[in-house]
Amino acid sequence: MRKLSILLVTLLAGGCLVAFLIWAERRPDAHYLSDLRSAISSEPAPAQPRGNLLLIRPQLYPLDYQSPAHLRLKLAAALDNARDAGLLGPGTLVALPEHIGTWLLARGEKVEFYQARNRQEVRDWLLLGNPLLAIEALLLNLDAQRLDEALLRMKAEQMAEDYQQLFAGLAREYRVTLLAGSILLPEPRVADGRLHSGEGPLRNLSLVFSPQGEIHGQPYDEPWPWRPEANPPQRISVGALHYWVERDWRPGYPQSRLHLDGSAMNSPALFLRGKLDWPIGGASRDIQLIPGEVEQASAAPGSHLLNIWTAAE
Repeated sequence: MRKLSILLVTLLAGGCLVAFLIWAERRPDAHYLSDLRSAISSEPAPAQPRGNLLLIRPQLYPLDYQSPAHLRLKLAAALDNARDAGLLGPGTLVALPEHIGTWLLARGEKVEFYQARNRQEVRDWLLLGNPLLAIEALLLNLDAQRLDEALLRMKAEQMAEDYQQLFAGLAREYRVTLLAGSILLPEPRVADGRLHSGEGPLRNLSLVFSPQGEIHGQPYDEPWPWRPEANPPQRISVGALHYWVERDWRPGYPQSRLHLDGSAMNSPALFLRGKLDWPIGGASRDIQLIPGEVEQASAAPGSHLLNIWTAAE
């Protein structure tokens, strides 16, 4: 009887484990309904424009990252609005915010992950949805920062591929030069025109894509976590216009500003809108991915587009 009882308990435990692993691997699609509205702030175009800088502050939520197609839908809606308003052309630089690519790590998680109300729930659903990662985290004493970074490293190569396909595709479709925001990757590198991740320390990477969908200029990356003295600024050329990017975490959230060489033009701050909790280890818990109380371009819902024209000399 004892042997039979042990056998039954073993079979029951094994069955429960198999059922849990099957459940953990299931990724049913959540019902996706997102606000695709966007509002444009722009001065009238000059008589002879040399080009324009279009900043997009997209309004994003966790479910926008369930798949790259969801994120593309949100960004394409903003770009469609800009194109209809005559703001996209050969001299246009479209700029997206810092870390818009980092949340690609959330691709393909369980529905409950996107409904998490706080960081603790984010961590719990990451564990339940990634049991092998959970075992590794348990062996490392279940440190939240290790868990966040382990998930990112586990998905880094797919994240790199999604980042390039998504933003290169948008640049090519809308025929603009696109500053694709940034993404955290371990030791990123570009080989034969393709972005790859490595095994080394995390770096905050930002790529620019040409209207042909190719990487434009040199890849820019900086140490993670951010340090004010880290790197010289990223530089971007669009025809005869030359910009440089200033990045700063000191307001308590990641933001960037673009400056035009030989001009007093300084852009407003560029940052994410919406609601995303910060799941990446290594950053101070006082830092938010999206700012709380900051001045917005308008009171309109949805994404905000801020356009700055450059007149011919």
